[in-house]
Amino acid sequence: MDPDKGQFRMPVGEEGRQVLAEMNVHHRELSEWALSKIPDIVCGRILDIGCGGGMLISLLARMFPDAEIYGVDISEVSVDMTKRTNADIVESGRCHISSASVSDLPFDTETFDIVTAFETYFFWPDLDNDIKKAASMVGTGGCLAVVSETYPHPDFKERNDDIIREYGLNLRDNDTMASMMEACGLTVTVNVIEERNWVVFVGRR
Repeated sequence: MDPDKGQFRMPVGEEGRQVLAEMNVHHRELSEWALSKIPDIVCGRILDIGCGGGMLISLLARMFPDAEIYGVDISEVSVDMTKRTNADIVESGRCHISSASVSDLPFDTETFDIVTAFETYFFWPDLDNDIKKAASMVGTGGCLAVVSETYPHPDFKERNDDIIREYGLNLRDNDTMASMMEACGLTVTVNVIEERNWVVFVGRR
């Protein structure tokens, strides 16, 4: 894998900031579509795992104006950009951003109404256990939304195979992802836009 491609997994330095800025623009439409699939629930606390450049947290803050929002990322550059992107709600005390891995989340279990993981699961170091960790954050009546703009599909095989090689993605098919989330005690719906190869898994506790 080209070392520069590692910026998508772990943004660092000025190049990492540029990648995050591009991702904030590139992923916006995907994010808006995926958030439209989140069920209508009373939401007091939100956790975004792999907050990247912070665009998703901005959307969540507008969608749930009364919720307290937490974001984590393994990249210090991502943590800094998310804070800058959401400076108003960070300064108000409503948004809390910190450095952490999905494998070692610094929160009590079942304490969030919504947990999101956008364009990140395929980089998780131990997917089976990391899905369990993410799901464990979801309280009764809450949901986990896992989103990807790429999933295994015969119409996109050549493109996806190239992406897997270039970026080191660990893609799983939709049935496997749904089963992994269901094994965590979640009721899962799978939403796709097939012609765009987009998917969002929404698991409700």
